[in-house]
Amino acid sequence: MSELMALQRTAAIDALLLRLEVIEHLCGEDFPLYSPGLEDRWTVSRGGSWLGGFWAGLWWLRARVSGASADRHKAARISQRLTGKMAAPTINRSMIFWYGLAPGALWFDDVPCRLMLDQAGAALAISFSRTLGCIPLGRDMGGGPQGDQRIVIDTLAPALRLLDRHPLDSVRELAAQHLQGTLAACGTWRGAYCASVQYCQQRVVVQEQAGCWSRGQAWAMLGLAQAAGLYGQPFTDLAQRACDYWLETRREALPANHLQHPDAGDDPCAAVIAALAMLGLDSLPGQSMPWREHAEGLLAAVVHSQHVELGGATPGLFGGMRYRTGEGDVLVESACSSFFLLLALLVLDGRINALDC
Repeated sequence: MSELMALQRTAAIDALLLRLEVIEHLCGEDFPLYSPGLEDRWTVSRGGSWLGGFWAGLWWLRARVSGASADRHKAARISQRLTGKMAAPTINRSMIFWYGLAPGALWFDDVPCRLMLDQAGAALAISFSRTLGCIPLGRDMGGGPQGDQRIVIDTLAPALRLLDRHPLDSVRELAAQHLQGTLAACGTWRGAYCASVQYCQQRVVVQEQAGCWSRGQAWAMLGLAQAAGLYGQPFTDLAQRACDYWLETRREALPANHLQHPDAGDDPCAAVIAALAMLGLDSLPGQSMPWREHAEGLLAAVVHSQHVELGGATPGLFGGMRYRTGEGDVLVESACSSFFLLLALLVLDGRINALDC
């Protein structure tokens, strides 16, 4: 199994951190969304869409590593620019606000971030559907007219954390309900998870075969690892089962984007998120499986792949997230994939706890 030596981890972390300055220079005050492959050709947004929180999160990670007040202040300024998404009718708000604000609130006791987290949790709670037993996708940010009847797995981890840390009991109680409702709709006994399902005529309609979309399965693993950290059993067993399913169905370290279409390309970002979930499992007591070794193997494959530039003209560029753009389903560099790669490497390096955020 491949390893990442300490010097290799440090080199990758340093390159990802320095990359932020290059992206900022290219994008100015706009939020960077994605750039195709290794091209440095960024699509930007004034409001940040669902990716804006990851741009703030990247600067919080840099502040955590550097300890520099300039980095902390920059992260705080970007975080405050996320306010406009507070009322957006979509569960994707959880990604925006958890990853964009929680690092500032938890690591730096940033008061504005903490207050915004409280607001975001309360706003998200209003969207809870008693009919569905969870918070639906919603109509904004691509949800469409049927978004209020769709249940998705990708936001499980941030929605769970955002609700669970809220000061009001009534909001915190929704965290476990949302978790149970989402798992009931999207899960299977094998540990495979559907990325999304549709609620139609009082029954759940599966959109595609469970466990086939690699990043969807990785999102489920991450959400379950967070649930295990918060609540213990039975979610520890469920997280183990989901990770076992990943290992059984994805023999290659860089997984196919979709198991039913293996010739359509891989998705290194899915491997990164899966590795972070395994590191989360490894941090829990009583684990006998070599989750850390599996995670390190996945991260080593990503860092050593053609999708990551550590030298040359663009050090720190990670062009390894499968994303649907106007040019089709392509690999891009994004704030999301860079955030998770940097976070996973910092966890592997012992600088951050696996289930911190």
